Amino acid sequence: MKPLLTVSTIVLAMVTASGAIRLPAAMKADVRRIVHFSAVDGKGAHVTDLTAADLTVKEGGKDRAINAVEPATMPMQLSILVDDGGTGGFLGALSQLIQATFGRAEFTIRVLSPQAIKVVDFTRDADDLRAALGRIGPRGRIQVDTEQIIAGVGDAAKELRQLRARRASIIALTASGEKTQSDLADEALNALKDSGASLSVIYVTGVELGRVLGDGPRHSGGMIEQVTGNTALGPAIAKLTDNLRNQYALTYTVPDGVKPSDRFALSTTRRDVKLLAPTRIPAR
Repeated sequence: MKPLLTVSTIVLAMVTASGAIRLPAAMKADVRRIVHFSAVDGKGAHVTDLTAADLTVKEGGKDRAINAVEPATMPMQLSILVDDGGTGGFLGALSQLIQATFGRAEFTIRVLSPQAIKVVDFTRDADDLRAALGRIGPRGRIQVDTEQIIAGVGDAAKELRQLRARRASIIALTASGEKTQSDLADEALNALKDSGASLSVIYVTGVELGRVLGDGPRHSGGMIEQVTGNTALGPAIAKLTDNLRNQYALTYTVPDGVKPSDRFALSTTRRDVKLLAPTRIPAR
């Protein structure tokens, strides 16, 4: 009597030489994708009652069926870049950001010196975060290289992709800006798109922004805020953290047999509602 084939035997028989599993047509299914976004009204207040009926999703220019729109509850992964020239000027803002999102996120922090140096790896531990903040006070003047923040964004995005972070944001606090014409820009923007992370930027008036810090927030669904000095940092951080804490998780369907696209468009029929949503997402 021939032995019965087990499920594992059948699966092993479908493994190709490259190690990929080739599923029979009957086992294929639609692909569900999740995108995080937020919404504000004409006064800047967060809109928290959107439903699928209020929204339209297009991927690759084609309408996609919305499965669900609900408040995002998944823990966040926040990758923070601090570019203060060694002054410690962002210490209070960073403390405010961590306090406002503590318990809802894990954090990694990089300080530009002038290249981005990680001072704490992803953690939710309060003692680790306090120790990291202790390294971000005044450190003496640092020679500024405005191309290093571009590399820092790229490195943060690559790390988040490798970790398969599911609700990720890169936050750049900069008093120096970025090199407006850089050979690193395309690589950093592609890494940002492939990570699925949003990029939010808070920058000091007078610095120059290029394609990464200037366009990255719009492509990724993040925020960009200009501040005139330390007194304006508090409201900017509050706006940023409110945005992160009031995100939606939108789930939609890519039909079976359709190749996912990296072009994404989210719109609403609700008047006076602005959506902060990505226009480029991972094509997977």
